[in-house]
Amino acid sequence: MALYVDTAFIDDITNVARTVPLAGATTNPTLLLAARERGQRLSPHQVLEALLATLSGHVFMQPGASDEEEMYREALSYIEMAPERVIPKIPMNQVGMRVARRLSSQGYALAFTAVTTVPQTYCALQVRADFVIPYYNRLERSGIDAPTRIAQMASLCRSQEPSTTRVLVASLKTPEEAARALLAGAHDLTAPPQVLLDLISDPLSEEAIQRFHRDWEKMNKL
Repeated sequence: MALYVDTAFIDDITNVARTVPLAGATTNPTLLLAARERGQRLSPHQVLEALLATLSGHVFMQPGASDEEEMYREALSYIEMAPERVIPKIPMNQVGMRVARRLSSQGYALAFTAVTTVPQTYCALQVRADFVIPYYNRLERSGIDAPTRIAQMASLCRSQEPSTTRVLVASLKTPEEAARALLAGAHDLTAPPQVLLDLISDPLSEEAIQRFHRDWEKMNKL
């Protein structure tokens, strides 16, 4: 199992990486826009370069182009910056499937993003995708029980032999949602920096720790 940070804002990643054992980072055009709006004036390739320098694991980059040839070239340009570490996030639609087939035939790792159904997961398995990425909150908002759907996806991935495809759950807003995704069978999680930090904390833990501290201080005064 692995934890990824879901942001393109470099300062946020630097802060959370000091505490959370990260396997890497996930980004998308929406996160790149959010970082730009916060004043980070970096191109997508500059963001990728900074992520590779800041973290030691994998970095997921999603092409913004919708045209097949442009999407392929953009994905390839990211991969070429660090072939062993960069994983393109390819949207799960017909254009994305054609791009993924081209990348897979060349031996590149890849992930499908915005995966919402079991049939889509099965199609991802056919091109040997390394990851399928469902969005927990988006499933819930659509009236789909996210843990059940994640469990179905994970079960299908584990039933295929040989299969190394992992279910990487995104769009997590709370530790409780992260827990439900994990118990449903998710292999990996990606979440915003604050959610990752919140995974480590709990009021009951803090209460016990504060009691230990008070007792330590009291003992040292005797």
